[in-house]
Amino acid sequence: MVFPYDQPTITFFSLFFYAMFALFYFSLWLGNHKHVAGLGYWTVNLVLQVLGKSLAVSALIPNAQVATILGYLLISCGAIFFYFGLAAFTGTAINKKFYYVLFFVVASIIIWSVTSVTNAYGRSLVYGLFVLLISLRYLSIIWKNLRINPWFFRPFLLLFVLYSILTLFNIVRISMDGIFLLRGEQLRTFDSSLLRISQFLTLALLSGVNFCVLMLTNNKLLSDLAEESQQKDTIMQRLKISAEHDGLTGLLNRNTTDSYLSSVLDQMEVSFQCMVNMVDIDNFKAINDTYGHETGDLVLVNLAAIFSRIIRKQDTVGRWGGDEFLFILQDVSIEEAPELIRRLHDGVSTFDWSSNLHIPNLKIGISSGYTFCSGKESKKDILRTIDVHLYTAKQNGRNQSVGP
Repeated sequence: MVFPYDQPTITFFSLFFYAMFALFYFSLWLGNHKHVAGLGYWTVNLVLQVLGKSLAVSALIPNAQVATILGYLLISCGAIFFYFGLAAFTGTAINKKFYYVLFFVVASIIIWSVTSVTNAYGRSLVYGLFVLLISLRYLSIIWKNLRINPWFFRPFLLLFVLYSILTLFNIVRISMDGIFLLRGEQLRTFDSSLLRISQFLTLALLSGVNFCVLMLTNNKLLSDLAEESQQKDTIMQRLKISAEHDGLTGLLNRNTTDSYLSSVLDQMEVSFQCMVNMVDIDNFKAINDTYGHETGDLVLVNLAAIFSRIIRKQDTVGRWGGDEFLFILQDVSIEEAPELIRRLHDGVSTFDWSSNLHIPNLKIGISSGYTFCSGKESKKDILRTIDVHLYTAKQNGRNQSVGP
């Protein structure tokens, strides 16, 4: 079987594509080496591949054996660096010392095969075994990290397929070299139709591998951008929550509650009625003075939980300030109001304050002042009215509600 392309042609295209990839990778590394782990190793691999192939086929070194040895060594070293790149990219822990020792062992065998083995089939077999070993390591690390990140799945899957094909071709080549050696056939020069086919297919497949690595690099950068955007959204959401909510109770703060009340009043329809209720803790100053402000804070936190549990889905409660809570209860009739107010008071009075705050005989009571609004009243008038009603409840003995 005669392959139409000779080795110089295949080598030229190989050098051209590898040089283009090396330049592209280097430009990527300059701007993204801090963001893409392994990119530096992959760039070094391509540079070593270009140097190795150049030395092996050029007249830069007059001694052909030395040029061949250096070419093999640089290419082999590049293959190991590619593995280091995969490990760094996936965050896989590897024993680099093992691969340094492997390189020196392979280097020794390469030097021996080039200088002592006259049959090129033997040299091809030796180098093929090294390529098979490192290819299997590639497949192992890719397979283990195939689903490490959804952004990397497709490039890794394609990379796995390409290296599987490369490994299969290499096994076929090793088998053929072994058969030729067993038959006693001689290959004086490192050139044959089978070798050319293998080199051409390897070039095509490795070009695909480098495209996959570019896809991984691109997807890593996109993944980081998406993650950074998500983190910013999370931070903005937290800042929004922090700006709108009371830091102690987690309820809406006064500014947010006030704005929400304005919004409700502006959007209120004629047939729609809401109730605004101001709740104040009875004798809260005495609680702080007797048990301390930490206990007072716990009272506020527990009250916020009770109120949040009792109110309906369409209702809103916020901390108005100090020990005051403002309720905005929508779609409430005059007949329903006493029952809703009673539920708030019962929720507070039936709560086991002594057990939860570990203070014997502790009792907490609240007073309420409420009014109704139909959209005709101003917010200022509504707040003044409920404030008067709350004051009346306090004056009448506390632990009660006063409304219109």
